[in-house]
Amino acid sequence: MLSTFHRRREYRQTGDKRSAKFFPQWDGPYKVTKSHPESSSYTLDLPADRNNFPTYYASELKLHVPNDATLFPSRVHSQPGPVLTPNGLQEHKISHILDARPRGRGYQFLIHWKGYGPEDDEWLPATLLEDCEALDQWYDAGGHGLGNA
Repeated sequence: MLSTFHRRREYRQTGDKRSAKFFPQWDGPYKVTKSHPESSSYTLDLPADRNNFPTYYASELKLHVPNDATLFPSRVHSQPGPVLTPNGLQEHKISHILDARPRGRGYQFLIHWKGYGPEDDEWLPATLLEDCEALDQWYDAGGHGLGNA
C-alpha cells in the first residue's frame, strides 16, 4: 500500500469542500517489482497514468494484508451492480483494458471491470465494445488491435 500523504492534490477535486482528514490515507495495493536495499526504496508496478515516479522509500509503504472472508465475512466489499441504460439493458462499467488478442477475423480484449478483482477479468470480443471509452483510451495509449491493423 502506498501512502497518500504527499499526494493529496490527486484526491481533491475542483469545488471539493472535504477536509484532508477524510481523504484516503493509503492507495493500492501495488505489486513491488524491484527492491533497492542500499537506499531502503522499492519500485512499484503502478498504472500508466501514475507511473511518473515508480520508486518510493520504505517509509511511504506498508504491507497489504488481504481480508480473509472466512474470518471476517462482514468486511467483504459488495460488488457494484449493473447500470441500466435507457433501452433497459444492463451494463457493467469497464475500468480499463489490459490486453488484446486476435480471434478469427477480429480481436478480443481482456477487460478489467470497475469494482471487481483480477479474478473477474474477462475476454470480450471487439463487437461488444462499440462506443467504449476504455477502448478509445487503449488505442490512444498505443494499444494494438482492431483499429491499428
